[in-house]
Amino acid sequence: MNNQPVFYAGKLSKYNTELESVSLKVKWFAWYRFLAFVGIFVPFFFLGFQWVSFSVAAILIVLFFFLVKKNIQLEKRKKKFTVLKKLVEDELLALKHSFLHFQNGKEFLDTEHFFSYDLDLFGDGSLFQFLNRTVTLGGRQKLAGWLIRPSKEKYEIESRQKAVQELSEIPNWRLHFLANGKLFEETEELSREIKSWSEMELELNRAGLVKWLIKIVPIITLLTVIPSALGSTDFFLVLMVVLQFVLMYFFWKRINQYYNFFGRKSELLSKYMQLLQIIEEREFQSEYLNGLQKKITQPSAGKIFSQLKNLVKQFEYRQNILVGIFLNGIFTWDIRCVFRLWQWHQKHHNKLEVWLSVISEIDALVSLGNYANNHPDFTFPEILDKGFSFSAKDVGHPLLRADKRVCNDMEINGWSKVMIVTGANMAGKSTFLRTVGVNLILARMGAPVCAKQMRITPIAIYTNMRTTDSLLKDESYFFAELKRIKGVLDRLQSGERIFVILDEMLKGTNSIDKLNGSKELIKKLVEFKSIALIATHDLKLSEMEDEFPQQVFNKCFEIRIENEELIFDYKLSDGATKTMNATFLMKKMGII
Repeated sequence: MNNQPVFYAGKLSKYNTELESVSLKVKWFAWYRFLAFVGIFVPFFFLGFQWVSFSVAAILIVLFFFLVKKNIQLEKRKKKFTVLKKLVEDELLALKHSFLHFQNGKEFLDTEHFFSYDLDLFGDGSLFQFLNRTVTLGGRQKLAGWLIRPSKEKYEIESRQKAVQELSEIPNWRLHFLANGKLFEETEELSREIKSWSEMELELNRAGLVKWLIKIVPIITLLTVIPSALGSTDFFLVLMVVLQFVLMYFFWKRINQYYNFFGRKSELLSKYMQLLQIIEEREFQSEYLNGLQKKITQPSAGKIFSQLKNLVKQFEYRQNILVGIFLNGIFTWDIRCVFRLWQWHQKHHNKLEVWLSVISEIDALVSLGNYANNHPDFTFPEILDKGFSFSAKDVGHPLLRADKRVCNDMEINGWSKVMIVTGANMAGKSTFLRTVGVNLILARMGAPVCAKQMRITPIAIYTNMRTTDSLLKDESYFFAELKRIKGVLDRLQSGERIFVILDEMLKGTNSIDKLNGSKELIKKLVEFKSIALIATHDLKLSEMEDEFPQQVFNKCFEIRIENEELIFDYKLSDGATKTMNATFLMKKMGII
C-alpha cells in the first residue's frame, strides 16, 4: 500500500500553517523595524541634543539592527516553507501521475544515441522527467549520465540498490535536502565557474609581504584615530587612509581578477555548504552512501565550504560603495579578502571536484529514492552475472498509469536468442519493446523496476525504433537505419554482448527486400552472443522459428473483433498472430 499521499498531505497542511505563521511575523517585524528606526530621531526632537537623547538613540539603533537581523532570518524561514510547500504539492501531483511540471532533460536529447531517443529517456513525458527531482546542475547531469550509460557491474548495481532503498525510507531527510537545494537556483555559468576552481592555480605575488601588510597597516591606521579623536591632528589618519587606497591601486588588477573568479557566488556556495552539512550529519547504513560520506568528512567539507562562503560574502561587501570605501580605507579590506581567498584556494582547491561530485551523486540518488518510495509496488530486480537471463513477472511500462497499464510475463534464458513479436497495429508491440528496454535501464541504474519480480543479467542495449532521415547529412531513412544496424553488428563482432531491440526492420525498402534482409539480419544475430527482441508485421518472418528452433521463438499480441469493434487485451501470447486489422480499420473509417 502506498502511504505517500497521506504523508505528503500531512506535510502540506503543516507547511501551510507554518507559512501563514511566519508570514504574519514578517509583517509585524517590518512594523517593529520601522518604528525602531523612527524612534531613533524622536528623543532629539523632544529633548534636543542631550546625553539622554544620544543614549536612547543608541539603544534604538541596536534594537533596529537586531530587528533587521531577525527579519532576515524570518524571510529565510518563509522562503524555505514556501519551497517545502511547493515540493509536496509537486509530489502530490506526481502521485496522480502528473509529472510534466518537472524538468524534462531536453538538453540531453540525442537522436543518434544507441537507445535513449527510442526509449523516450529525455524530453516531455520522458523517463528522466518521471524520475528527476534533482536540485543541482551536477545532480541533473549525473542522473542523465546513469540513464545514458547505466552500469553493467553487478556489485555497483547492488550497492546502489541498497542506497536507493535506504533513501526511499527517509522522506523527511529527502525533503530537507531538496528544500535546501531549491533555495537558490544555480545557472550553468555559475556552476561551471565553481567547478573550474579545482582546475586552476591562483597566483599572488609576494604573498609573504601581503600577509604582513594586511596585519600592520590596519593597526597603524586605527592608532592614528586616537590623536584625531582627541582633536590633536587628523594628518596621520588621512595619510594612512590615502596609503591604503594607494596600496589598493597597485593591487587593483589582482583584486578584480579574484573578484571575477570568486565574487557574486556566495548564495550558491551557501547552498553547497548546506547540502554538504546535511549529508555529513546523516548516519547512513548502506556501504555506498557511507563511502560517499567519507569523501566529505575527512576533513569536514561542510565546515571548509562554510569558510569559503564567508570569505566570498565578505569580499562582496565592496558592492556597497560606502561600505567598500570605509572598509578599504581602514582595514585594507579587498587586499585582505584576496589574500585569504588565495590561502583557502591553495589549501583546498584540489578537493573541490570530489566534494561537488558527492553532492551531485547524492542528489541523483535522492531522485531514485523518491521514485522508489512513490512506487512501493515496484521491485528491485535480482542481478545475475553469469550467462544471460531476463525473467520478469508482470512487467509493465512505468510511465503508464497503473489503472491503464497492462503487464506481461517475459522470459529469455541463454545467449543468441531472438524473440519475434507479431501483432496487429495498435496491439501493443512497440509499447512492449519500450517496456523491456526501459526496465532494463532502470535495473542497471540500481532503481526499482515496474514488475512484481525480475531477474536480469546487465547487458548493453541497442534499439532501432524511430530512425530519422537527415536532409543536412543527405541521408535517407533507409540509409540511416542501415548505418545503425551496421554499428551494432560491428560491436557484436568485436565480442560485445548486446540486447538488440528492433521495431519493424528495414522499413525503408520494398516488402521482398525487407523480408530477405530481415531474415539475413536474424541469421547474423544468432551467430553472436546477443539477445534480440524484434517486432514485425511480417508473418513470414515468424517462420524462422522452424529454421532455428533452439534460438528463435515467436510471441504475439492478438486482437478480437466483436460486434464490429476491435478488442485489444495487450497480453503477450505464444506463437505468431493470426489476426490483422489494417483493412478493418480503413473500412471502419470509410477510407475504403
